[in-house]
Amino acid sequence: MSRASKENRGFSWKGLRLREMGINKIAILALIVGLSAVLFFPSLTFFGFNYKPGDVAIMDIKSPVAVTSGELSLKKGEIVVRDGQIVTETDIRKFGLIEESLKQKKLIIPMTGFLIFTAIFMGISYFFAAKNIRKFSTLPKDILLMAVVFMGVLVLMRFSDVAALIMKEFFPAVPTSVYKFLIPVAAGPMLVRLLLNSETALVFTAATSIIVGFFMGGSLDMAAYTLIGGVTAAMGVRHCTHRSIVIKAGLMVGAVNSLTLVSIAFIKGGATFSEPFFLVFAGLINGLITAVLAVGIAPMLETAFQYTTNIKLLELSRMDHPLLKELAMRAPGTYHHSIVIGTLVEAAAESIHANPLLARVSAYYHDIGKLKMPQYFIENISDENRHDKLAPSMSALVLICHVKEGVELARQNRLGSEITDVISQHHGTSLISYFYQKAKSMEEPTGRTVNEEEFRYHGPKPQTKEAGLVMLADAIEAASKTIPDPTPDKIQWLTQKIVNKIFSDGQLDECELTLKDLHLITKSFNRVFAGVYHQRISYPEPAYILKEDGIEGAGQDRPRDEKPAGGDKEDGRDRLKRLGVQ
Repeated sequence: MSRASKENRGFSWKGLRLREMGINKIAILALIVGLSAVLFFPSLTFFGFNYKPGDVAIMDIKSPVAVTSGELSLKKGEIVVRDGQIVTETDIRKFGLIEESLKQKKLIIPMTGFLIFTAIFMGISYFFAAKNIRKFSTLPKDILLMAVVFMGVLVLMRFSDVAALIMKEFFPAVPTSVYKFLIPVAAGPMLVRLLLNSETALVFTAATSIIVGFFMGGSLDMAAYTLIGGVTAAMGVRHCTHRSIVIKAGLMVGAVNSLTLVSIAFIKGGATFSEPFFLVFAGLINGLITAVLAVGIAPMLETAFQYTTNIKLLELSRMDHPLLKELAMRAPGTYHHSIVIGTLVEAAAESIHANPLLARVSAYYHDIGKLKMPQYFIENISDENRHDKLAPSMSALVLICHVKEGVELARQNRLGSEITDVISQHHGTSLISYFYQKAKSMEEPTGRTVNEEEFRYHGPKPQTKEAGLVMLADAIEAASKTIPDPTPDKIQWLTQKIVNKIFSDGQLDECELTLKDLHLITKSFNRVFAGVYHQRISYPEPAYILKEDGIEGAGQDRPRDEKPAGGDKEDGRDRLKRLGVQ
């Protein structure tokens, strides 16, 4: 097959995959719209309560339709009976008229209208966010997650009336209108922020608040309350590194909810002393329920969708993780190299407002693929160099394979997509220059032309700031070991040289690092290296001159090769005595 035909075939397959991704997203959006309409349909019906004349109404009952029959006339949205009012014969007749009108009325019309509205609203919101908000999550998995959370919110709204009736039985003194503000709608934005990002959570909150307002009978109050609470919840868990932060965010949501409800009550006027008290209480309880619900559901969604939250990253950062323990035992050089890189990228991530925790933990695991053949990597070589017996192309293949093997180990151990992506991207498509140059030097004797592509990693290039940081730190830390006398000036020159080389090679073209970021990263790396390679005071005498009488004493002029009198065993026994060990 010719090269042109291969390229055409590759392009068509890529286009097909992109089309499939687009179809998946459209299917998920259609599913959201359809399920929203199905859940909205019951809210159009009238809940006929089995009241008898003389009963006391346990909640406000509004007419969902306009109806006129003889002397009785009701407007759409008009309250038939209020909470606590005694039901009369006339009220019972009104209930019957409403139910009869609903049976005759074609509810398919408002349901169709809501279906069309939701389709337009969701479609416009998604396409605007995808085109204009750079960090908005557009993967099918992310859209599916938002769909699941959104459906959960609508189910809660759907059964809010039933919950209000149950709560009214236990707390008859609380106005029924307060119960709707207990629904933890803010748990949706909180979960989206925990698993995705702030930009996506903001779009999700805006879309959810409008639909929730429709579910509550076109309530502007509920829409505003949901929007403010959702934004507060997403903001509260922005840097969630402990589960206690979710609880604190819930308390913050509760406080903001209370202020919002009281302000709405005052805007509408006529608020008594008792009503703001109940509203404040409802807002606080809502925040606590939101936090508890998010803490309980987040681990399930995290496992089901293979996301890596900051809480999961903290668990992976423990040095007793099986992969890190195995790396320390089988490839100690790689383990130390990874720890140093973790320190470098964490400091650099803080300087450019990336995720320091994700950068550090990704650095710990970025070279786990070397566990398969640790002796073929220079930091683990102690005796003979096994590459001396291999052709340069084979040596390059061994190095390239550690990326693929690292990705497989990450998936087997469920490290999460974020860390797995960094592992696959931390070399990008860079050239393995040492073995490439070695192959070029052997080109003339063998008569074989060296193909540069065989000596490049397969990529992809770094797609995030964290992946770009790991790539830069990996190359600089490895190169710093080759400097015989690492002074700050030499380290600074080396750092700048490697950053420029990686940048000019185009390895950072697809990530979000700017020139300003690269400048800050270089400064941060130099600061860390200054601490790692700091100069020490040169001691005038070797350590074996330590005697019973102190650090300085007899024997200062003893030759370097001469052992102290008494032998090794006696000397060791004396040291133990000085430490208090018998």
